[in-house]
Amino acid sequence: MAIPEQESAANGTGPALSHAGVGTAAWVGRDIPRKDADRFVLGHIDYTADMIAPGTLRVAIVRSSHAHARIGRIDTAAASAAPGVVAVFTGADVRACSAPMPTRVPRERFPGPVDIWCLAADEVLYVGQPIAAVVATSLNDAEAAKSLVEIDYDMLEPVLDAAAALAPGGALARADWPTNVVARDTIRQGDLDRAFQAAFRTVGGEISFGSGTSAPMEPRCYIADWDDRASHLTLHGTLQQPHPTRWMLAQVLGLREAQIRVVAPPAGGTFGLKMVGHPEEALVAILSRELKRPVAFLESREECFLANAREQTHRFEIAADAQGRIIAFRNTIVADVGAIGAGGGWVMAMVTPTVFPTVYDVPNVAVDAVAVTTNKPPWQGIRGYGKETANLVMERAVELIAVELGMSSIEVRRRNLLPKQAFPHRLPSGLNLDSGDYAPALDQLLDLFPLDEWRQRQQDADSNDKRIGIGFAFDLTPEGASFPGSMQAGFETSTVTVDPTGTVRVATSVTSPGGGNETGIAQIVADVFGLLPDDVTIIQGDTDITPFGTGNTSSRSLMFGGAAAVLAARELKSRVAACAATLLQAEPGELVFAQGRICVDADADRSVPFKQAVSTIYTHAYSIAADIELPLQVIKTYRSPNIRHVPDEFGRISAYPSFPYSVHAAAIEIDVATAQVRVLDYAAIHDCGVVVNPGLVEGQFRGAVAMGIGAALWEELLYDESGATRTNRFKSYVLPRAPDLPRIRMGHRVTPSPFQPLGTKGAGESGFGGAMSVITNAIADALGEHGRHVNRVPFKPDRLLPLLAGALS
Repeated sequence: MAIPEQESAANGTGPALSHAGVGTAAWVGRDIPRKDADRFVLGHIDYTADMIAPGTLRVAIVRSSHAHARIGRIDTAAASAAPGVVAVFTGADVRACSAPMPTRVPRERFPGPVDIWCLAADEVLYVGQPIAAVVATSLNDAEAAKSLVEIDYDMLEPVLDAAAALAPGGALARADWPTNVVARDTIRQGDLDRAFQAAFRTVGGEISFGSGTSAPMEPRCYIADWDDRASHLTLHGTLQQPHPTRWMLAQVLGLREAQIRVVAPPAGGTFGLKMVGHPEEALVAILSRELKRPVAFLESREECFLANAREQTHRFEIAADAQGRIIAFRNTIVADVGAIGAGGGWVMAMVTPTVFPTVYDVPNVAVDAVAVTTNKPPWQGIRGYGKETANLVMERAVELIAVELGMSSIEVRRRNLLPKQAFPHRLPSGLNLDSGDYAPALDQLLDLFPLDEWRQRQQDADSNDKRIGIGFAFDLTPEGASFPGSMQAGFETSTVTVDPTGTVRVATSVTSPGGGNETGIAQIVADVFGLLPDDVTIIQGDTDITPFGTGNTSSRSLMFGGAAAVLAARELKSRVAACAATLLQAEPGELVFAQGRICVDADADRSVPFKQAVSTIYTHAYSIAADIELPLQVIKTYRSPNIRHVPDEFGRISAYPSFPYSVHAAAIEIDVATAQVRVLDYAAIHDCGVVVNPGLVEGQFRGAVAMGIGAALWEELLYDESGATRTNRFKSYVLPRAPDLPRIRMGHRVTPSPFQPLGTKGAGESGFGGAMSVITNAIADALGEHGRHVNRVPFKPDRLLPLLAGALS
């Protein structure tokens, strides 16, 4: 069959590249190569593990072999005497020289005490929890010696799933808590009972999600170096959040933040996994200070697979009138968030309910969510951060009600999408959608995806051999999270400096997880000054030379860090313009900054080089530049006006400022004999507001789609009856390979955010939930009437075979 050849398509409205006065947009909107791309491709980048210097002590961690137990005797004598071993630390040793790790969510919001130490001393809460640390002169010696540590356990009954956690009179996952319930949320809008009674059709369903992980190429690594003479600590690490990490270490070690430097080298993928809160971050710092030597921890792949997330169950019901308008939706969510750690991974479970009903205009909504703790490893951040599950559930509900109505799901979507004029739009949770243009995006997708040809191929296929399914799905991805009372700050800061030579430096609080945001920030600032992006140097990831901020989470890099940089650059531009106006005998408002020069109304004959104007300011501080503030350096902080932490009259806040979206179409094929799924065709339309660098955005989006396909079909962490993970290597945790992925055809729309000075929205997670959803819907379509029973993600062959048998009978 014919597949459209275009790789990308843009809507006819044209991108708003000069939104909010971003210069003449010479670079914003251009697909230029990322900075230092050649160094990454050629392997000339030093990652954290490459920085482990000779003589650095290495750490191997003794981890709990039980899901729930009290710790009795710990005998470290044999390990301490082993070759190469310098010291063995236990939880008691750590408590004698440090404080508990601060939690992402304030302690008072938990139902019991949450003193979280980097090494357990009294009670272990999951298989893999750190209990002791063996420090040796080599990693091999440390690993060999850790097996010599003897631990006596007093076994406690483990809680290994949400059902057991909620069972009346059941076991407690923590001995010091009165309940297993970590948090609840209730969202209400309208009159649900009345709406369901008046409905023409209703349908319900259940969907559960298996546990998944990010599986970055680079595992975590931390190198701590304590300078005893200066009483100063330096930590290099695989970190998304250097400043919050320094704040955490200051509390654990009892130091001033000025005594700590945290550096985040280039990262080999983060995806939320490397946010602050891992016990090893504090552990290496404690060990280095106590031993007065540099200490390094390098995570093994098996240890990396302890990180997990997304295990939820949704029971939902949807109602529609005779015209296909969705009039009500309700959902009950139960999330198994594992043990509670210092990080905020479990907060994902409470983000999920806030996203409903996603892109649809539904007047009556009820969502009840509960997060329970169990004796499995703590949730860690993962791409999607809980929004992907909300999208999949909503998209399945739309498909099911379309079947009940006897209507096309495309038409049901079209009749229920929020119209462009409805924005800004308040969701029932209080989130304030900034902008969107959903219906035209759906039309644009239908132009890109050959639906009629795929329907014909579906009819022509031999259903006893291969079954073809076609799916559609929307994806709404709130970005830029700011949670009240936490170090997930709703602001970022950038310092822009113009040196006497005319070089521009931007020191920003956002870090780079490997997606190239430093290139986008350089493009934005270059446009303000009329320079080349290569004339702009970006400084990131070092607490000694960058201003305070959250770092890189929730796709905030350009939306917050870029906005702060452009605000600072604009102020500096006005200073330079004042000097240039004097030199050119013109008014500052007449000046144009372009191609490295400052011109009067773009007249090249009346111009001065940018570098000359800057040099004049620095060298004539008491004459021409007497009224210009020196040095040419400005620090600006950007806070979004679309974040609201003061509750409204209904008690609602709005923790996300921007709402990129996408719409997806896919065709899949299921092999009837093996139940293997192959993705045959894939198209998507994406809208993240003003696009600064199309190549970087497409790279992020394609990566998110690939991860979403993997999450829908293969990726799942499984646990045995003892609570230990059975999927601790890539042989058992299956990731999509290049041959498993289709050619993804993309189109773009641009609806600028009215709350953001650049008009941008986040672009790091969008597409992930859409890919999960569209593959799910395509599988359901391939199964015909039995598609309503597609209810367990991921859709592995053993789960599809019974459904296929039913579809063939």
